[in-house]
Amino acid sequence: MNKNTPVSEALDPVDRAIVDALHRDGRAPWSRVAEQVGVSAVTVRRRYESLHNRGLIRVIGATDVVRLGLGTPIYMRISNAHGDLDVLIPRLRERIEVRSFHTLLGSVDIAAEMVLPPDVDYSRLVAEITEGTSASAESLLLTHAFASGQDWAPPFESHEPTRLAPVKTEPAPHLDLSQSEVKVLGMLMHDGRTSLGDLAASIGKSENTAARTIEQLKEHGVLDFRILVEPELLGFNTEFHLWLVVEPQHLRQTALTLAEHPSTKYLTATTGNCSLAGQFILRDRTELFHYTTEVLGSLPGIRSAELSIQTATYKRVWTSIIDGRYATDGQPLDPIEYLRPRP
Repeated sequence: MNKNTPVSEALDPVDRAIVDALHRDGRAPWSRVAEQVGVSAVTVRRRYESLHNRGLIRVIGATDVVRLGLGTPIYMRISNAHGDLDVLIPRLRERIEVRSFHTLLGSVDIAAEMVLPPDVDYSRLVAEITEGTSASAESLLLTHAFASGQDWAPPFESHEPTRLAPVKTEPAPHLDLSQSEVKVLGMLMHDGRTSLGDLAASIGKSENTAARTIEQLKEHGVLDFRILVEPELLGFNTEFHLWLVVEPQHLRQTALTLAEHPSTKYLTATTGNCSLAGQFILRDRTELFHYTTEVLGSLPGIRSAELSIQTATYKRVWTSIIDGRYATDGQPLDPIEYLRPRP
């Protein structure tokens, strides 16, 4: 087992029910979660805090970086990196531009999803990451998301994962946030259950104002609450990336069909050497052959499909994973504050 693979801990039925409830509403009051789970609010809170403090789950505030003008999402695919992982992994972990990254088994050694600020010197950024190594980097511009990994719902009472809602096919208009909204959003992206008292103190306002700010962000469509939980804890032991070349006339329909498949966590159209890229999940590697022949084989217009097995995850949605657990110590640099354009 890779040292960055989640430790072998089982979630019992109560824990699983709490995870399911919080994925649908990450800031739900403990009393409401307790009603759904069928135990007391005290038990729900105690269970959640134990799972959170052990780094097994994390409620986050999900947002739309493009709509907020925070930068350009890309995939950086790093190859020829086997001998330099001990150098590259810490560098990628420390970069605030890196939203998530994984090591892979295949022609690509590392896949990093990044958000590049508008004024970034991309050549310099690549040089800083790969300096002193033999690694080479290739970038894919992410042009349209068909499925978001933040919306992948952990399965509870069924054998298959579900998706809460399809990603909108048309982008929403740009939105400018106030300084208070920026601060609240940044804190909730780190910990979606940050108390109203802490949020209020950070913006110098009342708790009622902090609560209204949360509601405004939700009404704007730039804040939704989700729960992070590593798939292995839920019985899904195989994650992989796909790099697909699809004929242009079939691209939209193939993407929409693939986005609805329960194995799809994340799917986006890209530029570069592939037209679709994404992250997918199965219960076991023995299912890969069936997936390749039956799922991919049934889709029209696919010219080529490269599959890379994910060997370890080091960051998800700006949340570092250390020794298989979500890091809980310290407040990281706020990605919203760092990435947003300056006047």
